[in-house]
Amino acid sequence: MDPSQVEKALRAQENEYPETKILGETRIGNFEITLAKETPLHRINFVRLVKLGYFTDRYFYRNVYEIGMQGGGEFADRLAYLVPAEYPDHLKPERGTIAMARYDEGNPEKASSPTEFFIVTNTEQAARFYKQYVVFGKITKGLAVIDSMQKQRSFDEKPVIPVKFTLSLLKD
Repeated sequence: MDPSQVEKALRAQENEYPETKILGETRIGNFEITLAKETPLHRINFVRLVKLGYFTDRYFYRNVYEIGMQGGGEFADRLAYLVPAEYPDHLKPERGTIAMARYDEGNPEKASSPTEFFIVTNTEQAARFYKQYVVFGKITKGLAVIDSMQKQRSFDEKPVIPVKFTLSLLKD
């Protein structure tokens, strides 16, 4: 995707990627995500990558005990574009929400990584992320699975045995 045309390209694909429900499968259990319609660029990008199989056999590779779990494409697997920021006032980083990570270097617009996301487990600790990271969905089933993953033994925020996941589409 041309980095200078991301918004235009994603909006042009909106009819191809209308889905809002995602299934996450792990060895610990499954969880479901409902994507927010108020962040269409993030929803379209995420659904597009799910359909392309990008999130097959990926890992939750960062465990920030006081905030949540991070997963998706890691540094060596970055895609060459960013998703423009979308910050609806009512979408806040609260327990059970999913937000995109972002690269801080050379990114004053706070555009999102197209592939790295995190799931918030602590509302109070994540409050400082409001309008810093785009919240684009919520865990609607299986939050206990996320809690179990977060309790996995970690060293310096890296899980000793990272949890592999695969995302697929669910019928809306």
